Amino acid sequence: MTKKTLSAISLVLVLVLSSYGFAKLGDIVFDDKAESLKKAGMSPAVFPHGKHEDIYRCVDCHPKIFKDKRGANDINMQKNMSGEFCGNEACHNSPKAFPLYQCAKCHIDKKVK
Repeated sequence: MTKKTLSAISLVLVLVLSSYGFAKLGDIVFDDKAESLKKAGMSPAVFPHGKHEDIYRCVDCHPKIFKDKRGANDINMQKNMSGEFCGNEACHNSPKAFPLYQCAKCHIDKKVK
């Protein structure tokens, strides 16, 4: 292999490896309770994980507030209002963030389609 080829391969490896594991998760849609939400006339909550990644470290929330496995957290408004999950004293039950009763901040559309 030539020096030029090795340099190109090295550059690609550095770029790929440096970005590995640092991609933001993106929005998480809590749609596992669709029937209950539909009865309540609410859309599923949308959690902007990427926005939270900009502010917090993984260990700030995982695993003490949220288990870091999809479907492992039985999140509902009753639990949130009782201080669990999003209603934790470090989250939306604190002066750091908007209060839980501002429904439209998470439930983006009011009606389920």
